[in-house]
Formats: sequence, structure tokens, C-alpha cells
Amino acid sequence: MDAYLNKIYEMMYLPIVSPYNLLENAKIDNYSYVKYYNSDEGLIAEMKCDVPREGEKTFYYHFDKKDYLKKIYMEVDGIKEIVFDRNKAIQEAKSEYFALRSQYDEAI
Repeated sequence: MDAYLNKIYEMMYLPIVSPYNLLENAKIDNYSYVKYYNSDEGLIAEMKCDVPREGEKTFYYHFDKKDYLKKIYMEVDGIKEIVFDRNKAIQEAKSEYFALRSQYDEAI
């Protein structure tokens, strides 16, 4: 259960990945570009890369004002879909923890 608590803690209080980490992706051969721009909520890192056996995709990493990753979108053929949502990940981790905790309490 400690793993679940660690995951919840990391999702709530750590940046997970920073905009600075993503800059390194520009050096990888299958990346076309990595660029940054501001939005009302914070910084967006946009990057286009060639994913093996899947083709070219564009990713949008949304960061808040403290550079904490909030969401990742993937765009394929003009359609964006969410591939990571920090709030959803926190809720899922909490649900998994409480379900496991309930099973553990019932077993005692």
C-alpha cells in the first residue's frame, strides 16, 4: 500500500516532468521540433515526433504557473486526445488505494 501512497504523493506534490526535461527531446533523431509558448493557464510544450510503427504525432504538454505538468494531449490527423490528466491520475490512485485498503481491512 505504500506504493499507492507514494504515487498519490508524487502526483499531488511533485512536478513529474518539467519543461526543461522536454527540451532534451529536441536532440533525439525522431523529433522534428520542440517549442514552447504561453497560455492563460501556464506554459505549453509542443513537440512533433515520429513514433515507430505509428507515424508522426504531435504532443502538447500543459504546465501550470509552477511548471507542474497538468495534462498531455496527443494530436493525430488533426484530432487531439488527452493521454494524461494529473487530476484524473490522482483520483484513480486514491480510488485504487481506498479499494485495496478496504479489502485489507475486511481480511483482518
